[in-house]
Amino acid sequence: MKWLEDRTGLKDLVKKFLDEPVKGGAKWSYVFGSALVIVFLMQVVSGVILSTSYSASATDAWGSVYYIQERTMSGWFVRGMHSIGSSAMMVLAILHITQTFIFGAYKKPRELNWISGVFMLFIILAFGLTGYLLPWDQKGFWATQVATSILGLVPEIGDFLKGVVQGGNDYGNLTLTRFYSFHVFFLPAGLMTFMAIHIYLFRRHGVTPHWKPDESELKRKTQPFWPDQIFKDVVAAVIIFTIMAAIVWYRHGAELQAPADPSSQYMARPEWYFLFLFQLLKYFEADMEVVGAIILPTIASMLMLAIPFLDRGESRSPSKRLPFIGVFGAAMAGIVCLTLMSMVGDSQDERLLAQKEESEVMAERAIELAALGIPTSGGAAVFANDPLFVGEQLFRQHCISCHGFEGEGGDSAPDLTGYNSRSWLRGFFQNPNAVKYYGNTQFWEMPESTMEEEELSHLIDFLLKQSEPDTPVDPKLREIGETIMEQEGCYNCHTFNGKGGKFAPTLEGFASDEWLRGIIEDAGQEKYFGKNNTMPAFKDTIEKDDMDKLVMFIQSLRKTSTSEEEQE
Repeated sequence: MKWLEDRTGLKDLVKKFLDEPVKGGAKWSYVFGSALVIVFLMQVVSGVILSTSYSASATDAWGSVYYIQERTMSGWFVRGMHSIGSSAMMVLAILHITQTFIFGAYKKPRELNWISGVFMLFIILAFGLTGYLLPWDQKGFWATQVATSILGLVPEIGDFLKGVVQGGNDYGNLTLTRFYSFHVFFLPAGLMTFMAIHIYLFRRHGVTPHWKPDESELKRKTQPFWPDQIFKDVVAAVIIFTIMAAIVWYRHGAELQAPADPSSQYMARPEWYFLFLFQLLKYFEADMEVVGAIILPTIASMLMLAIPFLDRGESRSPSKRLPFIGVFGAAMAGIVCLTLMSMVGDSQDERLLAQKEESEVMAERAIELAALGIPTSGGAAVFANDPLFVGEQLFRQHCISCHGFEGEGGDSAPDLTGYNSRSWLRGFFQNPNAVKYYGNTQFWEMPESTMEEEELSHLIDFLLKQSEPDTPVDPKLREIGETIMEQEGCYNCHTFNGKGGKFAPTLEGFASDEWLRGIIEDAGQEKYFGKNNTMPAFKDTIEKDDMDKLVMFIQSLRKTSTSEEEQE
């Protein structure tokens, strides 16, 4: 130790830091600054660990975050701590700047302490914005795009600034690499620079004591930084770490949504600490948008920086600074109200709630598919591993313009929600000429069923058994089914078991993959709709592999609906 001390002077340096006198004694209200430094160090450590596995490219970013979250040892915990750490830094920064304002710690000679602290707050906000994009998932991609579009509203130079930040006219690989470089190089360097200045000025001027005691009482209550204030700082740090770790453990890491899809219509929302600005923009439309997005935030930022020069009174007592305390309190209350209004509004937005539910399903499915391998073309390509997903895209591309599906699409052909499930068939038999079924087609009118519920149930069971050609039908069910078909006159139009008419689709193999494929390929065949058909043939339009996926998706509608009915 003597050898090390002779060469470094480490002991004297540590003593100098620890023996700092705290005027008026140690207080819990002083812990926010130290806690902020500790959380920042946690962010640095966790960020360095994450960077060892992260790849900042549009094709690899989502996959590398998936790898960190799902495959590396405790990766979910490290990423979760880094994610929650950004919110923790924001909360602590707000608490610290509020405590500083209340104590009047910006007054002479501490003006630069305040100004450096405000700049650190701006950098912390920039950390949240740049880090949001890095997973390259749906939420981060679209929310960050909203933020950069706001930057484009800056008069005269908006488009230039937007192009610089996103690396061109469109979002892509350069956008991600620039955000990553800001997040891990420029912003940390800037924050550490201002933090060093802030700590130096803090040590130079000392802790700003409470405004009530006089100088003699402050000297009498003065305590050294070690161990009194250090103890409180450590306790606060342990509590904060415990809360962060508990949240991460409960959530099992941080959210990872489905890979970014630039072609989707995702309704983005920023992180909670930007919600107030998002809500504010709702009150400024069209040409006035620049007022809410640029002018008001700029004025507010300039006022924050100018506070030490506006409040020149000698007293630090809040009661002597009521106009400034009132303005600061009103501004904070306004931010809180706007944030809550945004949250409440979103909680009542049915479209947003439906998207959230769908996003959670998509995220879970993307993670499941990623376990099968992530194609080199990027994270969004994981869905190519899912035939149902591809089938739905084909369905939306070729079918939904005529067929209804889950409340959207056309109505010139039957609604395929739950197609050929028991509930769909029951509704069809009871009212086949409804718009939901064949009411808007050129197909002739089919008589409504007069069957009792038990008979109808038997007929549906018998017909759905035809969808399983390799499974023998129970002889008793076959006898009941064929008898009901005979009684109801089904053979007058439909063909089954080699007999019947040829004016309606055959019931041989009804609802099977082959039956459904035949209709999609060419519904005008004699065994389906014949001369009454108006549906285009897709046999030359859709490739065989894609046709299999489309059939699988449509069949899944029946199976999913049937499964839900059985659970009920």
